Amino acid sequence: MQKRVIFSIFLLTLLFLSNTPAIADARGVTLDIAAPWDAKTSDPHVNGAIAQRMGVIETLVDINDEALISPGLATSWEVSGDQKTWTFHLRDGVKYHDGTPFTAQTMKRSLEDSLKKSKTFSSVPIQEIKAVDDQTLEIVLTQQFPSLPAYMAKGESAALSEASIDEGDISMPYSTGPFKFSSYTPNDEYVAVKNAEYWGKVSSADEVIYHVVPEAETRSMMLKGGDVQIAQILSPDITEGYATDSSYTVNTEPISRVRLISYNCESGPFADTRVRQAMNYAINRQDLVDYVLEGVGEPATSLFPPEFYWGNKNIQQFPYDPEKAKAMLAEAGWTDSNNDGILEKDGEKFSVTLVTYPERAELPQMAEIIQDELKDIGVDVEVKSVDIDTSENLKNSGDFDMYLGGRSLMNAPDPDWILMADYHSSGSFNNGYGPYHWKNAKLDSLLEEARTLTGNEARKKLYDQAQEIINDEAPVSVLSYYVNQDVTSDKVKGYRMHPTEFAFHLEDVSLS
Repeated sequence: MQKRVIFSIFLLTLLFLSNTPAIADARGVTLDIAAPWDAKTSDPHVNGAIAQRMGVIETLVDINDEALISPGLATSWEVSGDQKTWTFHLRDGVKYHDGTPFTAQTMKRSLEDSLKKSKTFSSVPIQEIKAVDDQTLEIVLTQQFPSLPAYMAKGESAALSEASIDEGDISMPYSTGPFKFSSYTPNDEYVAVKNAEYWGKVSSADEVIYHVVPEAETRSMMLKGGDVQIAQILSPDITEGYATDSSYTVNTEPISRVRLISYNCESGPFADTRVRQAMNYAINRQDLVDYVLEGVGEPATSLFPPEFYWGNKNIQQFPYDPEKAKAMLAEAGWTDSNNDGILEKDGEKFSVTLVTYPERAELPQMAEIIQDELKDIGVDVEVKSVDIDTSENLKNSGDFDMYLGGRSLMNAPDPDWILMADYHSSGSFNNGYGPYHWKNAKLDSLLEEARTLTGNEARKKLYDQAQEIINDEAPVSVLSYYVNQDVTSDKVKGYRMHPTEFAFHLEDVSLS
């Protein structure tokens, strides 16, 4: 009798240990990440960013560590002589998370669902998608479009099984990645589990939890408290405290993202090109890098960083010259008639609102420095720091004068994506990043012509000219390029950052 009791206690103890989360964490089964962004939906065809970062979804084309396109679910592709039919050769032996095979037929249906839902493809001239056979997919265009493979790297083009698409608004996305979707709680967490049937490297982590934590200080506290093993996108003033602590590693990576101010070009002071140009001389970009970023990163010149292929290396940084800024404003009719320190024109004070958001911890700090620098030239700036969703709503409605934010440049690794979305007159009126109601006929023509060319060298010449127009007309002021800093605990092995922020390859990460 006593032996049976002891044996029962032993079995109960084993059962308890096997189901205790704390023990699972101690064994390194669960990888916890704290990051600022919310997925906003479980449907990757609406917003695929977080699912792509988590390794839940995969696309026909991947983006390598140099931010260039590389094979993904398609091992190769080519375009027809008239440049209107792209043929993608699909990877064999791949299965969706629900166990069904990945084929050209299922990819066709998945892309058709994405075309209905995603703004990403609103300007892509797709006429028809064909499944030639199980492993061959054709995308037929109405006109030449050399950027198509780059658009096929966007998370919104994710391969999803037919069972996923049958749901309409997708709540359970079955894709092909190294992790399978488990659950999503808005503004809280996104959970994925290991895909043991993955066609590539199988993860050593059984589960990944992406915690949505907008405040950088809170992300840092969670890391120090052991609640997460990776804290992403921390500001330099925070990471400085980890630099000499051997229990952590500061991971640093220049990324294809720029901090910029977008202007309301429809109404108010910034409808005048001369006023926008004056702002470029009134802002000390080096101060922003030195005092806010602790010297991490560099002031921006052209829209794309010059070290990237698409950057215009001939554009020079605007010098800090407040006297020149004052002279340009005076030329535009702004003067201080009553000596109160604030410029006026036609009886109106030069008082403007600068909107930003705290999810990027450095932005509110930059806004305060810019506020002080513009005050020195007679511009009264009210800083309004609100959550990113609210800030984007203000931006999209035109209820702002200046908008300070970060803009990812290479989510689709081709300039066509951002330049068409943010600066072409067909796309620049209602988005959360580019200028508001600014258009330029010459720029439109350049971007449209670039879509008719096949060679990158010829296209780059046009995109260089486009960046010069943006620089001269100043619908935005580029401030500095991003260098992301993620901090990992010493338990984390194999973690690497990515220049586009969208491919962390968490299947390579292990916990000791």
